[in-house]
Amino acid sequence: MGADFRLGNWIVRPQRRIIARGDKSVHIKPKSMAVFECLVAADGAPVSRNELFDTVWPGGEVSDDTLTKCVVELRKAFDDTARDHQVIETIPKLGFRLVLPVEPLKPESLKQESLKQSPLTADQSSPESQARRGGRRMFRSAGLLLVAVLLSFAVLLSIDSSRLWLTEAVVTLILKTAATLAPHSIEQKPGIAVLPFVNMSSDGENEYFSEGMSEEILNALARTHRLPVIARTSSFQFKGQARDIKEIGRLLGVTHVLEGSVRKADESVRITAQLIDTATGAHVWSDVYQRELSDIFVLQAEITQDIVHQVGLALGDEAVIPPANMQPAEFMVTHPTSNLEAYDLYLKGVQMLKSTSPLLIEQAEGYFDQAIALDEYYADAWAAKGQALHVLGRPGYGHPHIPASVYPGAIAAYRRALQIEPGHAFATGWLGVALILNDYQWAEGMGLIKQSLARNPNNAALLSAYGVLMRMMRIEGAEEMVERAYRLDPFGMLPITIRAGSLTGSGQRLGALTLVETSLIGDREGYAPNYFSAFKNLQLGRLDAAEEHLHKARLVAHPDDLSLDGMQWAIDTLRGEGPLQPIAGIWERLQTERLSYLLSRSGVQEWEDEKAIVAAFDLAIEQRYVEVIGKLFGSKPPLMPAADWR
Repeated sequence: MGADFRLGNWIVRPQRRIIARGDKSVHIKPKSMAVFECLVAADGAPVSRNELFDTVWPGGEVSDDTLTKCVVELRKAFDDTARDHQVIETIPKLGFRLVLPVEPLKPESLKQESLKQSPLTADQSSPESQARRGGRRMFRSAGLLLVAVLLSFAVLLSIDSSRLWLTEAVVTLILKTAATLAPHSIEQKPGIAVLPFVNMSSDGENEYFSEGMSEEILNALARTHRLPVIARTSSFQFKGQARDIKEIGRLLGVTHVLEGSVRKADESVRITAQLIDTATGAHVWSDVYQRELSDIFVLQAEITQDIVHQVGLALGDEAVIPPANMQPAEFMVTHPTSNLEAYDLYLKGVQMLKSTSPLLIEQAEGYFDQAIALDEYYADAWAAKGQALHVLGRPGYGHPHIPASVYPGAIAAYRRALQIEPGHAFATGWLGVALILNDYQWAEGMGLIKQSLARNPNNAALLSAYGVLMRMMRIEGAEEMVERAYRLDPFGMLPITIRAGSLTGSGQRLGALTLVETSLIGDREGYAPNYFSAFKNLQLGRLDAAEEHLHKARLVAHPDDLSLDGMQWAIDTLRGEGPLQPIAGIWERLQTERLSYLLSRSGVQEWEDEKAIVAAFDLAIEQRYVEVIGKLFGSKPPLMPAADWR
């Protein structure tokens, strides 16, 4: 069912498993809500016990007592009884039926219901409610302003010559108005975010243990449950922030958040965990684990398994079936290494790799190499080393490397991880991407990505890469894949930029810019958020804004960053302040080192002749720039000779 509805004076929210009336709100267990949904679906007709058993517990051995407990819980929530039933009636020797009719709940009716239940009349309303009404009036006025601005903008764009005098001020006004009226939020759907567990220990070194504990739980949930699990990039950005759980739920678009703390003292550790409903702030489940710290990895695995199991029970989530050759516990938790120092180095490397600043990312490989030196069979470290090399060839992240110089090393590292641990989901998927980008092995690469996503359907970055490859190859369902990745990681740089590419491709450049700038919410000084924000502002002609982001990117960039130099030249050229050609040194290097930029130069400068474009494409293929793949699946550039294009 899923949709909210009214039952008499009660509001029922099946997806959140909540029954509410006035100020009272009761959270229902998953099986009890499933029983109730069966009664609702029958529309007042009796439902036998056997039907309920078959629907709610298919194939399971369940006693009558279990079903009775579900009905008792429902009656308690409705203040109902078996004798004086007003909601659920017991049909002797048969089952149960719903007495009250079900009414679909529309947003407007929900608003009216709230007014009906208020003990104050319009004349007696509180200052708070008056302020809310004033806010709504202001919101409506602002809405009219936004409509007027957008209509003006549409008229300007409908006339070709208007584009020349569409100033930055107009675009800025639109963006600021939209940001005021619709602050960043995502439609909330059933899903969970794992926040970084708080280190309560006096020793700051234990930060790695608490963060590692959080990530192990997040990864186990992502691997073993079908419920969407928000990626680390997005959920861990709230570390150290005193944000309200309801706000976090709105920003991440999830219904539940798992948070906790870790306290290590001498040879013992105390871990708390609590699952919270983001709509109400209520605790759905919580527990405390007090253990002796004898074997950190056994301890971590044991607690992770229990937390993931309890969360699954609390949310009624369907578990992913492990491969035939794996036990459920083995599928849930990995056993990466028995070397604590190697594990510590690995966590430090992961922390560097998750940064958006190139100088930090380039340090990550060194940590993984050190971890591998201590344990050469550490599959996770090999897979992470492959990713570190892979990222060095990615455009827009400020690395001076030519992709063809780093991709072979990434492929070798992924393959080594798979030799150690066949079926390693992360290494499998990213090996597939690397084989497509470096060796143009389309069939094998796409097959490996599919295998990986079958093992871990919540890998947002891999879903993004898969979606953009599907889009390039004109495969149906590409945009759905891109949207799914974005929902799983709404603050992740890769899902954001790929989704922004979809918006730009459909002519929604303002929407693309707004989306890219959400990456600045958690990383205002980072290289990648500022680089891509500069690029999107440049596409819209917002040259001052582009230059401001360019300046911020330079503060954390390599001293010699050709991509930023090329973008600065484009800004100066469009302003009429620079030469029609970049200075000789930059131009020569752009033609040999940063073809990523050169292939995207349309709109700033046209190709000189067919020789120039053929040479650029030949070199881009040789150096394995990812943009050339999209170009090759597109239409032939005007100056490209047909024979060369084939």
